[in-house]
Amino acid sequence: MNDRRAIVAFGLAALAVLLLGARPSVAQGASSDQGMEYGDYSIHGSLEFGYRYNDVTGNQNTFNTFVNLQTGVRLFDSTLEMRSLNHQGTFFDDLYSFNFGWGGDPNDVSRLHIDKNKWYDFHMLYRRDKNFWDYNLWANPLNPAALSPVGSFTTGCIVSPPSAANPGLPGYCSSPSIAQTTSPHSFNLARIMQDYDVTLLPQSAVRFHVGYSNYTNKGPGFFTTDSGTEPQFPAGYRYSMNTYRFGADVRLLPRTTISYDQFFNSFYQNNAVLETPTATPEKYGYQVPNGTPVDLGITWTTLTPASTSPCAAPITNAATTPPTVNPICNGFVSYSQANHGTDFMPTERLRFQSNYFPKFQTTGSIAYSTANTSYPSFSETMIGWTTRTSSPGETTAGPAKAKRDTVDADWAGVYSVTDKLRVEDFFHYYNWRIPGVWDSDLGNLFTTGGAGLGAPIGLFVPANCNVGNAYSGPTCPNHTATSAADLVNGFNQNFLKQDIKSNTLELAYDFSKRLSGYIGWLYTDRSIVTSSLSYTTENIYYPGGVGASAANFYLAARGNCAVVAGGGLPAGCVPNPNGNGSIINTVAPPTTGPVVSPYNIGENSLLLGVVFNPWDSLRITGNFQFGYNNAAFTRIDPRNVQSYKIHVSYKPKPWANLEGAVEINDNRDNVFQVANIEHDNSYSFTTILIPNPHLSISFGYNYWNVYTQADICFNYSITYTNPAPPPTTLPVSTSPPGVATTACPIAGASVGGAGLGTLSYYLSKDNFVHADVTWKPARRVTAAIGYGGSFVRGNTTYLNPLTPSGMLDFDYQMPYAAVTIDVYKGFSYKTAWNYYGFNQEANTNPFGLAAIPSQDFNGNTFTFSFQYAF
Repeated sequence: MNDRRAIVAFGLAALAVLLLGARPSVAQGASSDQGMEYGDYSIHGSLEFGYRYNDVTGNQNTFNTFVNLQTGVRLFDSTLEMRSLNHQGTFFDDLYSFNFGWGGDPNDVSRLHIDKNKWYDFHMLYRRDKNFWDYNLWANPLNPAALSPVGSFTTGCIVSPPSAANPGLPGYCSSPSIAQTTSPHSFNLARIMQDYDVTLLPQSAVRFHVGYSNYTNKGPGFFTTDSGTEPQFPAGYRYSMNTYRFGADVRLLPRTTISYDQFFNSFYQNNAVLETPTATPEKYGYQVPNGTPVDLGITWTTLTPASTSPCAAPITNAATTPPTVNPICNGFVSYSQANHGTDFMPTERLRFQSNYFPKFQTTGSIAYSTANTSYPSFSETMIGWTTRTSSPGETTAGPAKAKRDTVDADWAGVYSVTDKLRVEDFFHYYNWRIPGVWDSDLGNLFTTGGAGLGAPIGLFVPANCNVGNAYSGPTCPNHTATSAADLVNGFNQNFLKQDIKSNTLELAYDFSKRLSGYIGWLYTDRSIVTSSLSYTTENIYYPGGVGASAANFYLAARGNCAVVAGGGLPAGCVPNPNGNGSIINTVAPPTTGPVVSPYNIGENSLLLGVVFNPWDSLRITGNFQFGYNNAAFTRIDPRNVQSYKIHVSYKPKPWANLEGAVEINDNRDNVFQVANIEHDNSYSFTTILIPNPHLSISFGYNYWNVYTQADICFNYSITYTNPAPPPTTLPVSTSPPGVATTACPIAGASVGGAGLGTLSYYLSKDNFVHADVTWKPARRVTAAIGYGGSFVRGNTTYLNPLTPSGMLDFDYQMPYAAVTIDVYKGFSYKTAWNYYGFNQEANTNPFGLAAIPSQDFNGNTFTFSFQYAF
């Protein structure tokens, strides 16, 4: 269906040719590549189609994540250009069509432009992107390897390789050992983007424009949730946005245009999740003794009962199909989520552009928009155990809404004091505020008997529950005196606001035709306000359970409504007026309002720039910034900013061009308890040589260095156990291996009493080289060969020693070769070879980690195509 877009774009152009009713004729004395005349039109075009063949070894998922080129017939490229010779075309004066990628490539594009002199100007753009992601190290749970054999500390899972001084401690071990072979957050989405715009009366004093855009992103994927165990749930994603726009440009004054635009944006989200073991029991691989399929999640470490594992000994019978597990392990029996959100955002914008006054040019705009976001039917239901002590099921629901009001304004002015001196000023104002509320309805589900995974869930129905059994029968929810409320209603309010005023004033001067420069000052005032308020409005307790009696209101009197001394309910708790046996606990709202946290940040920067042409063949450009901020909103926001950008262009010969660039960016918030230092530096050069029309050579190199550090605090404590009988508990490690730690140095950090601190850092160095040669050995033959390679090495603070280095250490090489043969008058044959080689280096599968598949791949892609150009 989507491939028809390309056919329509090209077909419209072909239909226009047929409507002209004239025979094509090549202009006399012109070759075919100079186009042809068709009636009143000069026509140029090309069409390239062919076949791609892939030979991929290694990890196909990683190849599809990075490359995603597949085997099949393709429309590699097509263009059509028609121009009226005298601007008197019947239906249009100019037509341009461009398409590529159709037939199965991950990026497909169709572009169409048609205009008629003085009447209309139409643009269409259609794009489809296939976004596949399954890079296994993204959010990998880092499951440990299996326990060492009994009595052995030299193989299997140990903290560090053994030595004479340190035989190693068994740890981070699991029995069984479950490797995660795919990314828990993989997805396969298709993004479709459409834009249609037409301008009416484009050359008149008043012109009108109308447009429409659609953005849709949809497809299957997976996500995880952190709930005791970490299950992986399949999801169907769908996001859609429609934009309608119209406006007018008025040009009544000389050299002045005033524009008004109106936009209407509507956003729709429809994400659905349904995880049912009965529908796909083969995915789970486990069952509880009563035969109920269960999902124990993807995070596995059975080291201790108190660890994040499902339980210390999950599998009770490996001989069954599927294996039987302990029903009190953490796990899920079912999960569902419906997430339907809408957003409507109208925007009004007024713009102007003028150079009406001599020596003065100015532009400006102001826009106002308001967005109303609503989630009227959010609901989430989970059946399972998440802490092995809570209720076996939970529901989350309730309507939520938020509003965003935005005012955005810009103004720029350039005044030429003299032919050499200019004063430039740029002002930007940006103000937005987002209030949001959620009336939450949280529910706890209880079993009707038994405990753990697979136990039947009871829904409280008075007619079925209280039939001669005083709310204690097998159909009643099995509450205890310590059970939480069945329903908890709450109110949640959040507010976020930001107000930004920024002004840049620059003074530019041309000292000579070979030297010019500027000096300026950037000032920004940033005001941020946050506030939040959350409280419970009502608790509802249903009766039912063993031990229910009139004295305890049949176990409805519990929690905040437990029976007080002397009998009866405490203040604020009353029996439900509908007589269903439940107790309602109305909670008084807090006497104080939300906590408001204002932040004010002033930013100042000195700006310097220079352009130097010592001779015609050499041009040097430099831009520099030195800034200071009096505060930081987050720990990685800078207080000191320095930026150095230098670009050199040198052309010693007409056929030789050399380019070099240096860019150094340094940010710092190097104060007590933060110690943030960041830099982002790159150094590059490129050389292009074209000594004759038959040969061109280019090569270059880019070095990119990124570094960041900051003080962090965290909790870290692991108990190591020795499986050899009799059980022996080995010492407790208080810090990750190889990480120097101290007591948490950050005041107010939300960590436990054993909080540790360290200087966390991230370093990545990328060396990228490239070279290309194009050679025409014969009149009809063109050959090309090239190479591109990225070599990345880095390091970071690994709090979990099982963490692979992943994208911090890899080589990615992409050589290619191509040959084009001109067969006959605009008809040519092309063949090309591309190689994609991705190889992870360094610590790709750390010692003690459950083995994960290699992410390496080697892909050879061959294309064979024919091109016709006229």
